[in-house]
Amino acid sequence: MKNRKLLAYCQILVLLSLLILSTTAFKVNAITERSVIVCTTSAIGSIVEQLLGDTTDVLVLVHPGLCPADFDLKPGYVEAVSKAQILFKQNIQGEFWLEDLLAAAGQPDLIVVAISGIYNTPEGAKNYIRGVAGNLSEIMGVDDLKVSQMLSEVDEVSKFMESQAGVLDAPNVNVICMSWLQTFIESVGFNVVATYNPPETLSAGDINNLLETAKSENVELVVDNLQIDTDFGASIANQAGAEHVVLTNFPGAIPNTETLAEMLQYNSEQLFNGTILWRSTSTLRTERTDLQNQLTVFQIIASLAIIVALAEAVLLYSKKQTVTAKNEQQRVL
Repeated sequence: MKNRKLLAYCQILVLLSLLILSTTAFKVNAITERSVIVCTTSAIGSIVEQLLGDTTDVLVLVHPGLCPADFDLKPGYVEAVSKAQILFKQNIQGEFWLEDLLAAAGQPDLIVVAISGIYNTPEGAKNYIRGVAGNLSEIMGVDDLKVSQMLSEVDEVSKFMESQAGVLDAPNVNVICMSWLQTFIESVGFNVVATYNPPETLSAGDINNLLETAKSENVELVVDNLQIDTDFGASIANQAGAEHVVLTNFPGAIPNTETLAEMLQYNSEQLFNGTILWRSTSTLRTERTDLQNQLTVFQIIASLAIIVALAEAVLLYSKKQTVTAKNEQQRVL
């Protein structure tokens, strides 16, 4: 009888242990199993990270300091995409490698969402935020207050851009820029007089035309795209006497540009600071030129004065010699 009771107690203990273990395992799975969202670039990835915070694993495929066309496919990325629930893409030419990546991952249940269009202007950034938030809200929860806050941050940057553009009279600041930055620069209010494609695609004639335009239009700023090249514009600016500015086309490439709003703030500040610096150095150049001109005039006047003095001295000497000769003749007579 005692053995039966002992066996019954053991069975109950085993069942309780199994129940506790199964419950614990469920809780652990619930904590550790997180959604995986893959984004082709930080233009989208930064928005997803802002919206979801630490609740989701977000993988940005292209490093923000690189052009998407320079993306290097790695085995780890294939595995990540194979486990992802959602993949956001931009539908840009630089994502030509994405089709092969999706094929290699072989994830039939993967939801692929395209967020296309301009994102590097205040209005474009707000459209991107709304597009990402709207698609995420259909799949998982999104904090509407967070979305509103992100939109407000962009609006604040837009107000700053408008205010500073007015102070610096941006419409009368002539700019040459890498073509992918034109829309942003014009949205700030600057006047783009010429653009250029990636430097490796330019001919000698293209470069000469840029230099001629820079000089004839009195260009103040030459603006490069960090993800493409930073040396070409510097060379043009140096030869044209303009200020060289470098902007980023993706959030996170430079410290304190992790969000679209911060990127817009940084880029607009670079344009404004470049304009101020050009005008300061231009004033110094003008003053130096004026001083050089004044010095030249002084030197010319001084040289003329010396020539006149020498001429007068020669004349006086000649007269003296003539008088002396006459006196000598009179003594002889």
